[in-house]
Amino acid sequence: MCIRDRRLSCATEQLRRNVVVMGNAAHSLHPVAGQGFNLALRDAASLSELLAGALESGEPLGSLHVLQRYLQTQSRDQWLTTRFSDRLTSVFGNRKPMLSLARNMGLSALDILTPAKAQFVAQTAGMASGQRG
Repeated sequence: MCIRDRRLSCATEQLRRNVVVMGNAAHSLHPVAGQGFNLALRDAASLSELLAGALESGEPLGSLHVLQRYLQTQSRDQWLTTRFSDRLTSVFGNRKPMLSLARNMGLSALDILTPAKAQFVAQTAGMASGQRG
């Protein structure tokens, strides 16, 4: 579920029986706004919650069936975060005058529009609705 780009690398396989690849080993993002770190924390929290539930129900923790539920839970968040951070670096790394003007106007509007700013912060922190499984 990863975007292929020269700035972004993604594991072709995130899990096997008894193995989960997460964090920078699964998807190495540009370090913009700590998105990779935030995503790794959310991935770890999701996996620990899932494993606790599996333990309570007596399921084998490393079974492929259990680990696939983790990936199903986190794949949307991983996709949204990798797409967002990749696009963010493209927008802020571009020095074209018109794009710079549009970017600066957008940031000024974001600063003035409190609800939009709150949604932007929620998105970057991974707290936007639909981002966590």
